[in-house]
Amino acid sequence: MRRLFIPYKLLIILLSFWLLLTFNFSLFNIFIGLVICSLVLIASKGVLYSDNGYIFKRMRILAMVKYLFNLLLEIYKSSFSYIVRIIKKDCEPFIVEVELDVTDPLIISIISNSITLTPGTLTIDVQNNKLTVLTLKDCEDCISLVDKEIKEKFQSFFVEKG
Repeated sequence: MRRLFIPYKLLIILLSFWLLLTFNFSLFNIFIGLVICSLVLIASKGVLYSDNGYIFKRMRILAMVKYLFNLLLEIYKSSFSYIVRIIKKDCEPFIVEVELDVTDPLIISIISNSITLTPGTLTIDVQNNKLTVLTLKDCEDCISLVDKEIKEKFQSFFVEKG
């Protein structure tokens, strides 16, 4: 007999988020929240969880906090750098493929969205752990440099050391 996986923790998190957004603690609102959160859970089966459990691994909170601070820093550094490059007109767009060392789909989507948030770079496509990135750089021989920067600035927070 197969055991059915029911993501109670995810339901509680979604319902808490619903109550935080609506800030209405009436029984009717809680009921509506439960119905909507249940529909979201049903729709996310196969994406967030399967019958065997959650598809993605749990991330450490400290690593995520460090990552968010690093992301904000990279966004600001990159925006000032690219403002100067665009004004001087010394940058050209080119496409580079970056193969990440991580395989968790949640981490890959976090990294690809972070690349898109950073000025001067845009994630065009994601195939398994390979990202296709459009970037503005000042030289064509910087393809390996872009790969190295993405791995150092974004992926390094999620790769286990050792």
